[in-house]
Formats: sequence, C-alpha cells, structure tokens
Amino acid sequence: MAAFLGTKKARKLPDVGARNGWYETLPAPAEALRIQGEVRHDWAVIGAGTCGLAVARRLAELHPDASIAVIEAGRVGHGTSGRNAGFMLSHHGVGRIDDLEIGRRSIRLFTLGHRYLRDIVEQHQIRCDWSDWGQIYVSATPQGAAHLDVVGKGLESLEVPIRRLGQDEMEAVIGSRFYDRGVRLAGSALVQPAAMMRGLGATLPPNVTLYEDSPVTELRAVAGFRLRCPEGEVAAGKLILANHVFAEEMGFARHRTVPIATFASLTRPLGEAEKAHLGAEKQFGLLPASPNGSTVRLTLDGRILMRNTMSYAREKRFDADFMVQVEGHHRHSLRQRWPGLGEVEFISTWGGVMSFTRNEGGIFGEIGDGLYAVMSPDAGPMTRGAAAGKLLAEQIAGIDSEELRIMQSIPKAALLPPDPILRFISERRIKKFEAAEAAER
Repeated sequence: MAAFLGTKKARKLPDVGARNGWYETLPAPAEALRIQGEVRHDWAVIGAGTCGLAVARRLAELHPDASIAVIEAGRVGHGTSGRNAGFMLSHHGVGRIDDLEIGRRSIRLFTLGHRYLRDIVEQHQIRCDWSDWGQIYVSATPQGAAHLDVVGKGLESLEVPIRRLGQDEMEAVIGSRFYDRGVRLAGSALVQPAAMMRGLGATLPPNVTLYEDSPVTELRAVAGFRLRCPEGEVAAGKLILANHVFAEEMGFARHRTVPIATFASLTRPLGEAEKAHLGAEKQFGLLPASPNGSTVRLTLDGRILMRNTMSYAREKRFDADFMVQVEGHHRHSLRQRWPGLGEVEFISTWGGVMSFTRNEGGIFGEIGDGLYAVMSPDAGPMTRGAAAGKLLAEQIAGIDSEELRIMQSIPKAALLPPDPILRFISERRIKKFEAAEAAER
C-alpha cells in the first residue's frame, strides 16, 4: 500500500449495542482515562480488543523506552472481544481441511495465542474463570452429523486426539438427549471473556497508557499521525490499527470482510434444584458443527449461555424489535435442550460483530509509512488474534520465528463485492442454513 497521506474521518462511531451480559455481571469499572487536550506518544494503537492489547503489550516489552497509547472507543471488555462465548481455542475443527499443511499452520497460531494468553492470566492472577475444560463439537440431526464427520476427520488427519461421544455420553455431560453425537477434545480453555479482557487491560506494562471512552473521529497524517477524539487529540510517531471491522469506518480495509453478527443470551445463576436438570459436569462448552447450530455453555458460576442466530451486520447496530426476536430464539433453544429450565430468566441478550473473508485471509503488517494493521478474521478465534498481535510487535522489532513466517504467509483478505450485492449473497446464505438445519438451533 502506498504511504497514507491526508485525512480520514470516521463515518460512524463504533457501536455494537448497549448490552453485554458478560460485562454486566462484573463490578463497575474505575472511571475511564479519556483523551483530553493534546497528548503525545511514540506509538498509538487504535482498539483495545485481543489484537490491540496483545500488540501493545509485546511492543512495550520489546521497546521499554517507548511510550505507547492504546485508544479504545468504549470500555475494555465491553466490545467485540468481550462479547464472544469465551472459548480460548488451541485447536479449531470447523470447516473442511483440504490442505493438511494449512491446518497444521493454523494450529501453530492457535497454540501460540492460547499459551500467550494463559501465561498472562497466570502471571497477573487475572480473575476470569480460566478453566482448561476443552470443547465438544456437537450435532443433533443427520445434517449436523454430516458436518460433525468433517470436523472429526479433519482433526484426526491433523493428529489431534479426539474422543467420539454417543447420545448417552452427551446426556451424561449436559443432562439432555438433544444431541445425538459429539466430538470432544482437550487443550482449549473456557473463560469469562469480558473479565479476561478487563484484566488484560489492567495489567499492561508501565510504558503503555490505556485511554477509554475515546473514539477516534478523525485521523491525519501530519508529522507522524494525529488522532482526534471528542475531547482531545493524540500525536504519535507511528500507528497500529487493531480495531477489527470498525477500521472500515475510517476508510481502511474496505470491501475485505463480511460483517456477520451473532447473538447470545445469558441466564441468572441456576439454583441447586435447577442444576438437577443438568449432567454431571460442573461446566461445559459446546460448539456446533452446523453453521446454524448453537454455542452453549454452562459457566462455573452456574449460568447458561445460549448463542445462535446470524445477521448481516454492515450497520453494526441492532434494533429493539429484532433483539426481542433473538431472545425468543434463545428461549426456544433453551427449552429444546432442557424443558425444565425453559423459563429461567435471561439477564441480558446482546449481539457482537464478527468478520469473515472470502479466502480465509487477513490484514497484517505495514500498510503505509509508519502505519500498521492487524486484523484477524473470526474464522480464526481469539487465540489467533492474540498470536497475530504478538507477532506483529515482534515483526516490528525484527524478531523472526516460524510462527511469524506462518503469519506472513497468510494471504491478504481478498476483495469482496460492495453492498447491496454482498448483503444479498450473505443474507441468502444465512436463510439457506436456517431453513435446511433449523433443528440444530
């Protein structure tokens, strides 16, 4: 990409909705440090999600004399990285593996990110309910079973140890016969994602300053970079974009990703009598083999998370009537699995935006003079995002590794058609999944 010159103005400020059930279970955070007046730093990182905090942390470790600003539009843990289902995957089995070498390389990145996050959580004693429970891929119908076969065979081809579960074994784990089969594997973790993100933000090195509630409304390339926020401005010599799908609002990475929203509901903690409807495990994490299936968790504090329903999300905003429909879908899914828990209250229903690419590509490295970007698509989980952030900092510092070479070998996200064509294609595909595999939800 040629040197970035001129001015970029945000078309819309980042907004994924006021609700985030994970965040709402946490104590209120301390008052945010906002950008006020003019502040100067050697580096600025836009975005305090997984990628942004990882690149800032590692950059600070490698350049202890550099001052680094991390600029977050909202509060750490409330945005995209704190809205997911809380799986820190070391292996990811969704999708057909046609090229085993690509699969092996992906696992290297997942494992690196998992290890990096786990080491930070342990070192700083971040209270986020980190648990090495693993994951189970599940199916409930013949259509889902076909997807599950692909997952199982792909993992076996990569020599990842798995255990196949029948309906009786699934019932023993979760207390329901809804699923006919499962594929269980170890090595991954379950966390409270908003708590983990808040902890990652609170334990950054001393040469990193975290600014929150400071959306960047204008970006200018003047003697480095100047980032205008509502109450002030940041002057920085170099800039890293780690703001995921919101980079397009600043005019970067346009027509490279498909923004898809998924939605979750979280219950209040179950009482002891209600827990009798569940299986022997004190927690579990289920991932759907079907694209239309539900991600389901039982948390360590006794809550059930139900995550399903997809929507094309170019606007990145969800109206109230649609969210009522989503909550109804989650209520139906809860009743299907545990009829006796069908009326347990949801404390929150919320959405989060993921990005998918046409070629499983990404955006990584220097994209202009002193301008870098790290955007890992959600076809790769949070652990891959953490790995990408860490590796970008190491690339900047000139540190080579096999994992960095793997990251550099990932193709750039391919161009996509603009709206309304992309919207039509995406919505058509979503409706196809919903119609063909409705029983998986």
